[in-house]
Amino acid sequence: MKKILITGGAGFIGYHLCIKLLKEGFKIDIVDNFKRGIIDFELKNLIKSKRINLIKTDLLNLNIKDWKRDYYKIFHLAAIIGVKHVNKDPINVALQNIYLLDNVIKIAYSQKNLKKFIFFSTSEVYSGTLKYYGLKIPTPENTSLTIDDLNSSRTSYMLSKIYGEYICNISKNLPHINIRPHNFYGPRMGFSHVIPELFLKMYKSKNDKVEIKSPNHKRTFCFIQDATEMIYKLSSSKNSINKTFNIGSFDKSISILKLAKTMSKLVDKKIKLITSENEVGSPKNRQPSMAEFKKLINHEQKYNLENGLKITYDWYLKNIFKNKEKTFI
Repeated sequence: MKKILITGGAGFIGYHLCIKLLKEGFKIDIVDNFKRGIIDFELKNLIKSKRINLIKTDLLNLNIKDWKRDYYKIFHLAAIIGVKHVNKDPINVALQNIYLLDNVIKIAYSQKNLKKFIFFSTSEVYSGTLKYYGLKIPTPENTSLTIDDLNSSRTSYMLSKIYGEYICNISKNLPHINIRPHNFYGPRMGFSHVIPELFLKMYKSKNDKVEIKSPNHKRTFCFIQDATEMIYKLSSSKNSINKTFNIGSFDKSISILKLAKTMSKLVDKKIKLITSENEVGSPKNRQPSMAEFKKLINHEQKYNLENGLKITYDWYLKNIFKNKEKTFI
């Protein structure tokens, strides 16, 4: 049975990717240091599988002799992420993300028959281009990347991912794919994202008024099961090696205000949305071009925004809001 290594596998994307890969018949080693979260009830159920092995370790303290040599593919998701963490310690974010990648590539090179190394970058790599020069929407992968303000703490995360793509691209004999995720959402994604943040505000609201910041900012939103299906198909393609791909929704971007209106219909109370001129420091528009993906992969998007949001809200309502189950931050 072929074996997969997923770094950062206890996180949102990693967890759902594990579920997909289990269905496809793989054995999986999950590596996580649990600095951002806990072993919640979902993860406890997942690791009951005899084909899942959870390794609690810090990849920054690597001893290459300790690592197995039989991985078929490596999915590298481990990173310091989140605006709160980036603003608090930007130097640590930049350096540790780079050191993490360097160590995981060392693991990759130690493998006997590694077929693919999948590096998870970010849609943030486009933010500097949008800010200074404007950006083609939908945005293709061959867009020239512009570095954002070097005095801004938020730039550290973007820089670490641009550097990561570069290192993967120039590493000899490393069959890799760079993936740029665009606003994945779904159950068990913590609260450091706009969708769970808004659902929490709507659920807890006592006067039924909810403030919407940056109401005119636009995004596409990709339900996590569609995302992991696309990632799996891409990782299985012989023609994806040594290329970079956006992964996101095939739909057009919508405003945060329209998103909030759609979400408010799912909450069991009447919500009045109050727009705020206080914009958060994020790009005003982000929509990936999926043309390169479609050239290689036949995929029909299974979840529209309304269906995905309902599944997400029902999960949070049952497991977090009412039962107050702990989840990662």
